[in-house]
Amino acid sequence: MTEKKIVVIGAGVSGLLCGKRLTEAGHSVLLIDKGRNIGGRLSTRRTSGAIFHHGASSLPDFNKHKDLPKFGFEIFKRAEQEKIIQPKGNLFEPVRSVSDLVSYFATKLKIQQGCEATSLNLQNKTIDVKFRDDNTKRISYDILIISIPPNQAKTIINNQIDRFDNCLSEVEMRSCAAALFSFDLKPENVTETHFCNEKVEVQVENNRFKCEQLLLCLTVHTKEPFARKVVCNDKNEIKELLFKELSNVVPFPLPNPTYEAGHRWLYGFTKRSLGKSFLFYEKENVGICGDWCSGSTILDAASSGIRLAERILKG
Repeated sequence: MTEKKIVVIGAGVSGLLCGKRLTEAGHSVLLIDKGRNIGGRLSTRRTSGAIFHHGASSLPDFNKHKDLPKFGFEIFKRAEQEKIIQPKGNLFEPVRSVSDLVSYFATKLKIQQGCEATSLNLQNKTIDVKFRDDNTKRISYDILIISIPPNQAKTIINNQIDRFDNCLSEVEMRSCAAALFSFDLKPENVTETHFCNEKVEVQVENNRFKCEQLLLCLTVHTKEPFARKVVCNDKNEIKELLFKELSNVVPFPLPNPTYEAGHRWLYGFTKRSLGKSFLFYEKENVGICGDWCSGSTILDAASSGIRLAERILKG
């Protein structure tokens, strides 16, 4: 096998597991991600005395996922055996934090965080990336993998692959807003795991995973159609709107929060998928993967990335 230089844009679940499969097969793989943290929607935020899981925090039973390749099944099975995830009803959840699962995926991978892909030159096989200090770097590749939401992928490709633009008409994404709050209240006085109404769902972080937290930590996610009205606001407005909803949902009075933050998941969920596991343009040496290709769950993302990697390995 000839070693290839492979660049993966996006270190969410599909990008991480695509990169992991290719790395273990002997290729030179570099993942780049614009975020401060990797994992995509497997997102954890830590502050003093508080931990929040404001993205996806559970996955379907991988034992029952018909499209999950053997490599993916073995990854999740080892995660269960190593007590990183555990079964809970029809789902699997992290034992301590989703960040543990992300770290497990990222083991032995070369990842450059805090840099954003800005310009792609298919003819020269180069991608320009911009760092937080505004410095730019041109990276060459043999194969490029794009593992980000479809609208962002379209921006990077910039009309250089007509067939991809045509595919996007099949895909529809859904947005979600979230807000994170901690309070100087005794967590042991709240026994529920969640509260909800027709507008929002509230997760009581203290009662979900085995991670010690000194403060009462509540994460609020919007539901449709309320989400569409909220997500277009800036993060401060989201925070204020969702605090009002939170106050209406929980059955106890809330003091001023010790920490508060708003978040927008502009491409949080797949409403209508592409209907394919991945896309690979052999002439251009560009592959595209993500949960939006075939579904909307963490396992769909994993399957998409791994199947793309295995297509590349076939040559």
